Amino acid sequence: MSHYHHLTILEREKLAIYLAQGLSLTKIAATLKRNKSTISRERKRNSVKEQYTPCLAQGKYAKRRKACKPHRKLDDKYLSQLVENKFLDHQWSPEQISMRLRRERGVPVISTATIYRAIYAGVFDAATRRRYPGVNKAKRKLRHRGKPRHNKAEVERRGKIIISNDLTDRP
Repeated sequence: MSHYHHLTILEREKLAIYLAQGLSLTKIAATLKRNKSTISRERKRNSVKEQYTPCLAQGKYAKRRKACKPHRKLDDKYLSQLVENKFLDHQWSPEQISMRLRRERGVPVISTATIYRAIYAGVFDAATRRRYPGVNKAKRKLRHRGKPRHNKAEVERRGKIIISNDLTDRP
């Protein structure tokens, strides 16, 4: 587990004051109770023309922080509407949608699992009610009608005749 903590806006403001006063990085690090390398990296990353501004530093930090996280595919409005249209109106399966987009664009765009997760999470439910007033759930538009899928470990018990006596026990 990491023990690293990001600098706060208050610490950045103090850093700017200490830099303006001409304190050394070692002295600033000791005052802020941070490692000297943390202060050095902060100053190097976020200075513009040798000038450190806490507001700009916080903005750059927020931008870098947002960029490092994975993006949700269906947050893209165009892609979301395209998948919704193919799934609800044209009754394509998630596999067909995924493979068609891959073939058209030459690179994987969205995975089948992502589309299934969106369906089961109810992302397309509002659109389903809007287009088909009698239908409540988008997963009912799936080919297996949203029925639960079976595990391989699960044993089917329906339609089995229970044998009360083994053959060895019979006369």
